[in-house]
This record gives sequence, C-alpha cells and structure tokens, in this order.
Amino acid sequence: MKRGIKAFGYLLFTVLFSTLLNSCEDPELDALMSDYCDCISASRYDDSKHIECIEKMDSIKTKYKEQPRKILKVIEKTDECY
Repeated sequence: MKRGIKAFGYLLFTVLFSTLLNSCEDPELDALMSDYCDCISASRYDDSKHIECIEKMDSIKTKYKEQPRKILKVIEKTDECY
C-alpha cells in the first residue's frame, strides 16, 4: 500500500513539474529569438546585417523590459546563438 502511495506521489510530482516547465515557455519569445539567431548567423557573412540584428535585440529588450524572467531567457537564448 505504501509503495502505491509513494509511486503515486512521484507520478504526481513529475506531472506537476513538467506542467510548470511547459507553462513557462513563451512561443512568441522563442520566435523572436530564433529570428535574432538567424540574423546573427547571416551577419557573419554580411556586415550590413549588424545594424538589423542590433535593432532586433533592442526591440526584444524593450518588449520584455518589465519582465525579468523573460530577460533572463533572452540572455540564455542569446548565448545559444553564438
């Protein structure tokens, strides 16, 4: 009986934890950062893209300036671009 309760507890924890992680995702932010990473990749071969990439990052920072967790995600995803 105790094993069943323990197994149920682990299952419940796993479901709640995965739900929490998925609820924190932001598809709009992911799309914006994907565009930014694509821009960074293109700017390696085309110097004229540098300004465009800077403007993209400025708009992302402005959009999420009052949301520290989102800004942290921006920083993490920016590291992935390089």
